[in-house]
Amino acid sequence: MPSDRSRTTRKRNILLIYADQWRLDQFGAPRSYTPNLDVLAADGVSFARHYTQCIPCSPARASLFTGLYAQTHGVTANRVPLDARHKTIGHYLRRHGYDPTLFGYTDTSLDPRSLEPGDPLAEPGYRVLPGLSVGCHLPDDRPHDWLAHLRAKGLDIHGRDDAYRPDLSRPNATGGAGGHPARYAAEDSDTAYLTDRLMAWQREQEPGWCALLCYLRPHNPTIAPEPYNCLVDPKSLAAPVRAPTPDAEAAIHPLLATMIAEGDAGEKCIPGMSGRIADVDEADWRSIRAIHLGLMAEIDANLGRLFRQLKDMAQWEDTLILFSSDHGEAMFDHYLCNQAAWTEQCAHVPLILRDPTSRADAARGSVVDRFSGAVDTIPTLLDWLGAEIPHQLDGASLLPFLHGAPPGAWRDYITWEYHFGRDVETGSDRIAARDTMMTVYRDALYKHVFMPGLPPLLFDMVNDAAEVRNLADDPAHAGIERDYLHRQLAHRIHYADGQFSLYRQQPH
Repeated sequence: MPSDRSRTTRKRNILLIYADQWRLDQFGAPRSYTPNLDVLAADGVSFARHYTQCIPCSPARASLFTGLYAQTHGVTANRVPLDARHKTIGHYLRRHGYDPTLFGYTDTSLDPRSLEPGDPLAEPGYRVLPGLSVGCHLPDDRPHDWLAHLRAKGLDIHGRDDAYRPDLSRPNATGGAGGHPARYAAEDSDTAYLTDRLMAWQREQEPGWCALLCYLRPHNPTIAPEPYNCLVDPKSLAAPVRAPTPDAEAAIHPLLATMIAEGDAGEKCIPGMSGRIADVDEADWRSIRAIHLGLMAEIDANLGRLFRQLKDMAQWEDTLILFSSDHGEAMFDHYLCNQAAWTEQCAHVPLILRDPTSRADAARGSVVDRFSGAVDTIPTLLDWLGAEIPHQLDGASLLPFLHGAPPGAWRDYITWEYHFGRDVETGSDRIAARDTMMTVYRDALYKHVFMPGLPPLLFDMVNDAAEVRNLADDPAHAGIERDYLHRQLAHRIHYADGQFSLYRQQPH
């Protein structure tokens, strides 16, 4: 009798899960805090060199959800509209018989040219990605449904910031900033609420459903409910990856010096903290790192609830599952927090893909060490559905890796972009806004960073994994720097907007 994995007679489910600011590593913790994701990885395939294609949130998600590099989709900063001409993951899946339904948020600003005057969708604020239905829209700038839920639970909540205010009447579990628990219980957190909404929806669906689950966490505010605020021992965590002093780190590059100088602890770490991120003391950075990891553990625990429901309903063997993140988090590495441009901590993210079909049995539990990126998601899903992959997409299907037959030809590098859009001191000069776009090219040997208005960077990723020695102005590496600049240019030309590159009108 055929196993569940070999069934082909019914339409399978698709579950796409994205965390926010979840970098690949877990800060050197002595044990895993993600047992449910570990089980998912053992039943799927993990991609050890998976990267975002743009930083920060809106640009990262635009690449995830269009399959395009930022140079084409044009979303180079938060709240930059997504051009309505670009098809999204929702459009592609809908074209093949699915009703992709959102739980969470997509950080999408809509193309104003596609809206009529007076349309409420034209008002400020993030909207739902075009092509998606809505199960629960919980944008991080105005999570109304969750706040109403907290008020119904008896909490006196007047807004988002109020919801994330700590309960100072209970003990500080870490002895540093962020250690006081949240005012809400774990079963009422934003993570639990979103999971509950999806689980309730899923129980009512016929086979063949498709859900996009986008969690805010472990993105700041850095506050966790009990017991997640005391789950991780801060003393067990590794020290930040960085130069011996902030000044030594700042000397690497003018942009890094500016980010360190402007890195405000109250904005990027814990509201109410004062001073620079670079000056946060050890007790506090250990505490904040522990809470960040606790928030990751909270997501994992809620995914465990969701996975158990799928198994109880006999849908686990009929569900394709993807877990990833939009981008990573510096978390005091390089004396920074949040997204710090070219660094591995901010661009290197997890990807776990679990194909439920028997074709994937040979590769279960394997780890792929080839470079993959966010733009590969849509081609992979279309390939899994047996659909044609549009030529204008910038990624490639990862399905051969899932089926234990890696393609002979595959990329040997990865790229990402970041529009830092700020003034940077370079002596007496200031950089024009159009010259503040950064492109990063990284392969197994080197990482090259190009910015039109600032000097380049070159890091030896074999001998300087911490990225603390810029070799771009080293005469001994001049040839390598030129070679990687050439590679950057070749990549951008190759991936110029390809919407009509293979289309030719026929004469009458």
